[in-house]
Amino acid sequence: MNESTSTGPSDHALDLDTLNTFVFERVLSENTSTGSMFLLGTLHGTPAILHVQRTLLPSDTMGETVKSGLESFNVFLDNRPYFSAHALIKRTKGSAPNLQLKVIWPAQEDHIRKYSAQARRMFHETPELYHSVVVPYMDSFPASRLEWVFNILDGKKEAERILYRRSDPEDGFIILPDLKWDETSLNALYLQAVVQKPGIRTLRDLTKNHVPMLKEIRRQAQRVAMEKYGLEKERLRMFIHYQPSYYHFHVHIVNIDHDAAAGMLVGQAHLLDDIISLLELSPDAPAQTILARMTFGYILGMEHKLFPLLKQAVDESA
Repeated sequence: MNESTSTGPSDHALDLDTLNTFVFERVLSENTSTGSMFLLGTLHGTPAILHVQRTLLPSDTMGETVKSGLESFNVFLDNRPYFSAHALIKRTKGSAPNLQLKVIWPAQEDHIRKYSAQARRMFHETPELYHSVVVPYMDSFPASRLEWVFNILDGKKEAERILYRRSDPEDGFIILPDLKWDETSLNALYLQAVVQKPGIRTLRDLTKNHVPMLKEIRRQAQRVAMEKYGLEKERLRMFIHYQPSYYHFHVHIVNIDHDAAAGMLVGQAHLLDDIISLLELSPDAPAQTILARMTFGYILGMEHKLFPLLKQAVDESA
């Protein structure tokens, strides 16, 4: 990719004309269960990652679509009582989109690493490893790395997508749809709560003083899910990633019927309820919380920049 003659996103809108400039380089990864893939290439000569995924079928209209909304139907397997066929849905005014595209533009090397297919391994992060390896790693990031987060928190970007806002410098937060959700299928509901206060980078930074904020996040997430989407609180899974994808504290809020389980597995996801309980069981300050004293096991891909740092530290201590 030659960036010397490129023009960046600030010079162009993301539209069909821009997509027509896409120069494909390679497939970074694909998921056959979700029908999605990450493509690496350039837009207007600038590195870009396109996440292309088929949208979920709308369950409320699919019965009628199968009955009278197909423009073609070709059976390729007849072994009664089992049949298989290919079909095309008629395109009409108001039809649901076929694809959901997410674009990272300009794409940095970290983005390319993150979305590339890669081998993974388990690490056990002691408090000592956290302070000697992980904290310096987090400290190495420039403030601009989180500019997109504060643009949302400050109302400069995505203001129309905010479902709830509590403005308070200490315990404020917002709730909005996660970009992983296409906002059409209730089963795939995926929201995110992002705290307002900087400096809470991971769950290790949480203290007993944060318990009221965490409980309010839980309460407001349940209220938003019920009032806006008709989803009862018992059908929500709320969790925190460690390691997170970005180092500003946030909570994932997902329909329990969501079947894309990669980010909800043991070794990354920690239930919000459990985190609250561990903080409540922790001693009062200035003593360290249980979270600060725990050893956390988690999985990292080999392309993650933290991977070689942890591996070297673990190997040297063996």
